[in-house]
Amino acid sequence: MTINKRTRFEVLKRDNHTCRYCGATAPDVKLHIDHVTPVALGGTDTTDNLVAACVDCNLGKASTSPAAETVADVAQDAIRWAAAIKEAAKIEAANEARHYEYRMKLWDHVDKYDNERGWFPMPANWEQSAVAFFESGLPIETLLECVDVAATAYGVYNTNKFRYACGVAWKRVGKLQEIAKSLLEVEGRPE
Repeated sequence: MTINKRTRFEVLKRDNHTCRYCGATAPDVKLHIDHVTPVALGGTDTTDNLVAACVDCNLGKASTSPAAETVADVAQDAIRWAAAIKEAAKIEAANEARHYEYRMKLWDHVDKYDNERGWFPMPANWEQSAVAFFESGLPIETLLECVDVAATAYGVYNTNKFRYACGVAWKRVGKLQEIAKSLLEVEGRPE
């Protein structure tokens, strides 16, 4: 049977473009979409009955039943994979929400200076910088202190205040990393 393009795409994406039988990956091998329970034995074209398979595995399998050793766990793997993807999506959504909150706290803090004095313009890539600080573990309170330092620094042009704040923040990240390193060194020593 012919599998429609959308279903083919979904199965390949779900299976990470990897043959579910031997583990070969595209583009090293050409992948087919294989029926776990062959159509000849009553299988359907639903995604829970379809897997990515390299040409050799797919053509070598022929119309064997799902009870055959090579395909016994594929349907169960597909169910576990789908559940893992759903959980990963939840984790990613929660992480994005934390990123958003971090960025908005930074924006609101800088905006106070910009609205009050008009002297702290944000560059186009400010959000990328905020995410980098978030990912490095810098607490938002510390980043906001860095903004305060930059806002009150003499001799720094308005157009460079955010860059200056980032420089101060990266120094604080360096201190965090030094502390973490010393904690690991102490942890590794025998008592």
